[in-house]
Amino acid sequence: MSVTLVSGVTGVGLSTVCQALRRKLGDGYKLVNFGDVMLEQAATRGLATERGELATLSQRETRRLQRRAGEFVADEAEETNVILSTHLAVETQSGYIQGLPEEVLYDVSPTTFALVEASPETILERRRNGSREMQEATERKIDFEQDLNRSAALQYARDQNAPVRFIENEGSVEEAAERLVDAL
Repeated sequence: MSVTLVSGVTGVGLSTVCQALRRKLGDGYKLVNFGDVMLEQAATRGLATERGELATLSQRETRRLQRRAGEFVADEAEETNVILSTHLAVETQSGYIQGLPEEVLYDVSPTTFALVEASPETILERRRNGSREMQEATERKIDFEQDLNRSAALQYARDQNAPVRFIENEGSVEEAAERLVDAL
């Protein structure tokens, strides 16, 4: 089975695009949100109960959770094709860190990388209108985060000998998901 890694910065519509993609691909694919798996692991260990709390954990705790989440994804990929929704650069209190450290990347072993992007203006608007509580951002910070995500995607794809696909999410989510289906 395979893992298709789909990434984008917070507010780009990543979860919504991935849900639409999963519907279009059918039952042969399972959607896994890496952050949700990390949160489940954190909750069972009494480390965090909300997504925002993950950013406050030490790098050591974060890496342990990333490894456990990676093992979960690898196990799932033995049984079915996985669409893995994740961030490739994660902001923490001490700065940005890799979303998938080397050992996790090799466990998960994606065959395709897809970057979902939108203009910083669009993302900023979505963050302001969204239901999740987020730190205040600027267009410049969002542009920086997208640059980090692109750099990480290219590095990870090189390490996995896999292609990177660009998916623009400015208009209809269904159109973005359809472009991603065509790319796969």
